[in-house]
Amino acid sequence: MLNRFNDAQELEQVNMFIRAIAADMAETEGRSFANSSDDSIAIEMEEALYELRVRKLLISALIDAEKLSDGVTAH
Repeated sequence: MLNRFNDAQELEQVNMFIRAIAADMAETEGRSFANSSDDSIAIEMEEALYELRVRKLLISALIDAEKLSDGVTAH
């Protein structure tokens, strides 16, 4: 039960980071990047967003697997 709480809490934190980065990217999308430094920041944000979405997928799969294993009865 404690593990499930930690997984759910971590999933909520990942969702929070995804929303924050996506909002920041949408805000800066209209701006043109004048130098390569700004361009590299945009690339890093896209990569971070991708990694967070993969992490969210893995945590969700783990939570679903735990729910399934709780529903299986031992014979």
